[in-house]
Amino acid sequence: MYRFFSPSFKEKFFKTLFFSIAVFSALLLLVILLFILKESWPIWAEIGIINFLCKTTWQPTATPPQFGILTMLVSTLWVAGGALLIAVPLGFSSAIFLAEFAPTSLANILRPVLNMLTGIPSVVYGFLGATVLIKYLEISFDLASGESLFAASVVLAIMVLPFIIANSENALRSVPSEYRQASMALGISKQYISIKVLVPLALKGMVGSVVLAFGRAIGETMAVLMLAGNTMNLPFSWFDKGEPLPALIALELGSATPGSSHYQALFATGFVLILIVIVVNLGINILLQRWQRTV
Repeated sequence: MYRFFSPSFKEKFFKTLFFSIAVFSALLLLVILLFILKESWPIWAEIGIINFLCKTTWQPTATPPQFGILTMLVSTLWVAGGALLIAVPLGFSSAIFLAEFAPTSLANILRPVLNMLTGIPSVVYGFLGATVLIKYLEISFDLASGESLFAASVVLAIMVLPFIIANSENALRSVPSEYRQASMALGISKQYISIKVLVPLALKGMVGSVVLAFGRAIGETMAVLMLAGNTMNLPFSWFDKGEPLPALIALELGSATPGSSHYQALFATGFVLILIVIVVNLGINILLQRWQRTV
C-alpha cells in the first residue's frame, strides 16, 4: 500500500498524466485542422492556394462564384498588428512596474482587477467601443462614421492587455533573485537592473505572452464585427474600414448552404486563420531559440 503513495510513484503518475494531457491537446488540434481541411478541400482544389489568398474579389452569389480573401486578410493583419502595437509597450511597462516597482498593497489590488478584465465578454467590449470610442472619434474628428480598423485595434488592445501584463509579470518574477541581488551589490540602479538584466532573462516568457495576445486578437470576432466597418474594400490605412476574417465567417456562415462552395470557402478562410496563428507561434519560437544561442 505504501508504494502507491511513495514519491517515485507520484512522480511517475503525474509525469504520465501531464504527458497524456499534452498528447491529447496536440491530437485535438490535429483533428480540428484535418476536419477543416477536409471541409475546405474542394475550394483549394478548384481555385488554388494563390488565387484564394491573393485575389480581392469575394462574390459567393456570382455565376460563377468568386472567392478571394486578400482584402479580409489585410484587414485582419491591420487590426491584430495594430492592437499589438498599442498593447505591447503598455503591457511590458505595466508588467515591469508590477513586478519590480509597485508597492505590495497596490500590486495586490491591480492583479485581481487584471484577472477580472480577462473574463469580460468580448461583446461588452464591442458595445462600449461602439457607444463610446466611435462616438468620440466622430465628434473629435468630424467623421461621418467612426468605425475603422483603428477603432477595432484600440478595443482589441484593451482586451489583450491583461494577458500580456499577467504573463510578462510572471516571467519577470520567475527570474532567480540571485540576479537581482548580484546586480544591486554592484551598485546598479533598479531601473537598469529591470531593463538590462531582468527583461533579457525573462524575454522568452514575455514574448510568449505576445504570441498568446496575438492569437486572441487575430481570432476575436464580436468586437471586430461591431467596430471595423465591415466593408470589403482593400484597406490601405489603419484608419480605413475593413472586414477581418473572423467577421467574414461570423456574418456569412449562417447564410451559407452546407456543402456549397460558399460554405467550403468559409472553412478555407478558417483554415487560413489557424495557419497564421501556428506560423507566427513557430516563427517566434525559432527566432527566440536562435537568439538564446547567440547570447
